[in-house]
Amino acid sequence: MGISRRSVWKGVIIFCGMMMVTSCATMSIPLFKVSVKAIDEADAPIAGAIVESSDGQKATTGADGMAVLKFGSLGVHNITVLSENKAPARLSVTMPLDTNKTMTARLGKPVEITAPISVGINISGMLTAIYPMIFQSMFTAYGYNMELAAIKTGEWTEWNFHSDRKGKKAEMTMRKAFLTRLENKQEWWQVQMDSGRKKEDRLTFEVLFSGERQSIRRMRQKTGEGQASEVPVTEGWYSAPMQLTPESLEGAVVKKGVDVQVPAGTFKADLLEFASMGAGGKVRMWRVKSVPGGVVRVELSQGTEPEWITELKAYGAGATTLLGSF
Repeated sequence: MGISRRSVWKGVIIFCGMMMVTSCATMSIPLFKVSVKAIDEADAPIAGAIVESSDGQKATTGADGMAVLKFGSLGVHNITVLSENKAPARLSVTMPLDTNKTMTARLGKPVEITAPISVGINISGMLTAIYPMIFQSMFTAYGYNMELAAIKTGEWTEWNFHSDRKGKKAEMTMRKAFLTRLENKQEWWQVQMDSGRKKEDRLTFEVLFSGERQSIRRMRQKTGEGQASEVPVTEGWYSAPMQLTPESLEGAVVKKGVDVQVPAGTFKADLLEFASMGAGGKVRMWRVKSVPGGVVRVELSQGTEPEWITELKAYGAGATTLLGSF
């Protein structure tokens, strides 16, 4: 099936618009920004260095040695900085704890590099930076598997995502559904984003995962009431969530039978708490085994204040393909 350029670019434009958090936005995907400064062994800035993240973003440093990357998903991201005739530098950032920080990448003494470095960014690179944000938000909790209980075929969950950083509140609502498992163990899942105001703003995706959701193999997209289109999928732009051991999960339980209120209702839950990669940061998960996926709330906090909250809004069964994907 041929891909509709118009449909793909329409989706890209809508995504980019939603990712800019403004007062008139009805639904947005907040981005977490980090600056990278490339310097040499004498602490002089390096212009023209390539700064590349593990989710496929690329940027080039300016005359001041600075480049900016923006992340739409939580967790740890690896960054590599390259410059001609310099040894590369590698570092990692943790979102949102490192938001707005400047990270210094010191590139080593000159080394022999025989191949030229390309700094071009193409369309597939743009898609690489946009689509994974959505699926990381729906299937991971700070890089870990968000599901602590099985989801049956046809079951769906709807989630509110929100943060409140320095008085600037960002929100979005998304829904996911497990559609079917094929004989080769690949799985079709559905993800929807809806502002609730205009039909033309509704975005629907159906995604074919490999077994155990280790990678995305195929994806289809529909905007509003338009036609479904095939989206090009490249290797490596989806990072599978890490699976916590049963012992780790049970060791993280700090309270049992606590009351937790979310938009989907009030539940008795087990509260799990993990230390995050940042100093003083914590990840909390409220486990309720009776709901699909077994989680009703995820909270990332720095100190006493939550930085990012994910809450169950609704859940049910009977989901089917809307795009004729199988």
